[in-house]
Amino acid sequence: MSKSTLVLALALLLCVPASARVRRGRPRETKNFPAQTNSVALENQVAEEMGVSRYFTQAEVDEAVYSGRLAALYDHAQYKVSPKLPINRRYALPATVNFVLQLSSEFWDEFETPLMVDSAIRPATTQKWLIRRNRNAAPAYGVRASSHERGTTVDFSKKLTQAQYQWLVYRLLYYRAIGRVLVIEERACLHVFVKGDYGDTGNYGEPAEALDGGVL
Repeated sequence: MSKSTLVLALALLLCVPASARVRRGRPRETKNFPAQTNSVALENQVAEEMGVSRYFTQAEVDEAVYSGRLAALYDHAQYKVSPKLPINRRYALPATVNFVLQLSSEFWDEFETPLMVDSAIRPATTQKWLIRRNRNAAPAYGVRASSHERGTTVDFSKKLTQAQYQWLVYRLLYYRAIGRVLVIEERACLHVFVKGDYGDTGNYGEPAEALDGGVL
């Protein structure tokens, strides 16, 4: 067995689905990308290094869309946007939209079904409103404010089969290993922060290239 094949096998073993761990007779979810104390602060630090600022109001988002700084997430053959997501928030940075296209195309090639995008840009005023409805939501301001305010981040729905979930976790492990993304797994979605602007080529490589001698 080659070194890359062995590492790939180990990676797949790590990619268990949202599984049940029995504790006092009740199932407990095991997350592959659990949130850490500094997870959101790290996203904001990386965003600052990228030179990406926050959008505080919907008017600022609308102006960024008009000027081309934010790109649209349309329903696509390979991915869909949740009908619950307002049309004026179906935008993200071009690099993030490119990543969605790349990942969803790979997912489609494997399963012939689209990924679902649940959330994208979210200005601070919307985040502040969300906090009133969801006590687990990130703050609207400060070093731990939601990275959705910057357009770097999208949420992928976890309404997937076991095989689809395992595949998606493995691919996100790979993209995290090569420095493309930061990931936080939430109860209903995978929150994915996309780093940098990698152009329109969609050339993100193959798993063996990063896993051979690399670190997951």
